[in-house]
Amino acid sequence: MQKNNIDSAITFLKGLKGKKVTVVSHDDSDGSCSAALIIRLLKKIDRHIHISYFSTRGRPSISDGLMKDIISKKSEFVITCDFAGDIDKSAQILEQEGVQCLMIDHHIVSDYKFPDNTIYINPLLDGKTMPCAAFIYDLCNRIFDIKEHLWIAGVGTIEDFGATDRTDIIEGCMKQYPELFEKKDMDNSKLFDTTFGLVGKILSSASTWNSYKGAELATKVLLEVNSPRDFLGLENKNVRMMFEKYQIIEKEIRDSVRKFEEESVVSGALRYHIMDSEYPIKSKVSTIISAKNEYYNEVIAVIEENNKTYSLSLRNQSGDFDLNGIVRECLAGLDGVGGGHKKASGAVVAKKDFDVFMGRLKEKIKN
Repeated sequence: MQKNNIDSAITFLKGLKGKKVTVVSHDDSDGSCSAALIIRLLKKIDRHIHISYFSTRGRPSISDGLMKDIISKKSEFVITCDFAGDIDKSAQILEQEGVQCLMIDHHIVSDYKFPDNTIYINPLLDGKTMPCAAFIYDLCNRIFDIKEHLWIAGVGTIEDFGATDRTDIIEGCMKQYPELFEKKDMDNSKLFDTTFGLVGKILSSASTWNSYKGAELATKVLLEVNSPRDFLGLENKNVRMMFEKYQIIEKEIRDSVRKFEEESVVSGALRYHIMDSEYPIKSKVSTIISAKNEYYNEVIAVIEENNKTYSLSLRNQSGDFDLNGIVRECLAGLDGVGGGHKKASGAVVAKKDFDVFMGRLKEKIKN
């Protein structure tokens, strides 16, 4: 079993003064918040650090194209945040380029084989569960006091359904911004409906309407503003644009939830639907559906058809099924990638293998 080496991670970060660094994060809100916290820390360490930033491109891993872009920056150091797909293989490629890596994640730990150039840390290695932004906030605070950015960790925590895992972060945000929390409740679904929760919805809308470029814009905004209150005045032009898109996407999500409930197919404990939307909203729809009492014990799978692949977002709020393990087993020998958490997982599967994947999934998820 691997061990966390937080001290080595701290030494790694402190040693980046004057260096060229590339930060790569998952293209969701937790990923954007994680990247923003790391970049803010790097600027505290040395405001002259040369920082490049990328978001993953529609999958929880570094694609070949993204790897080429990362290498083109000729950075000496790479920091990855909030994704687990083939990260040891990515580290091996970067080692060949003479790059040192710090890989920070919170997903279920696989049997990784990291090269000597890589430090890997994950709260699960210490038996703790939390969103990546919360974990990174703790890490950063061991180097500098960044409590003024607690709200960024709070947004990422709520967006990743981690409020009950890190009540201290949410309580801290409630204390700093009491007027933004109409409900003083640790129920994550209720936190979504607060004004503070609206900040996360606005951020997450960016990747929904503009894919990974939107996620990169969300991180940019988190580096431009200084408070969640800055999202409410809509004075920042990027915030204003994201809010307008958010309003459009919210309607699309409501319509897609309705269609799922009307048209979904049931197989054992699996309830699935191939969604027809111009926006990549499957994870939002699956989260909303799975949070409803009538679907609590079911495995919800929302599927999007792409040019060459199908992508799936799976949820099981009861925890009766280990979705991370099931997805990985169903992908064995197929052209695809996936994984995540026990209650929430995702997959991208080549169209030629989709029927086989779904057959395996139905077999695994029986009543």
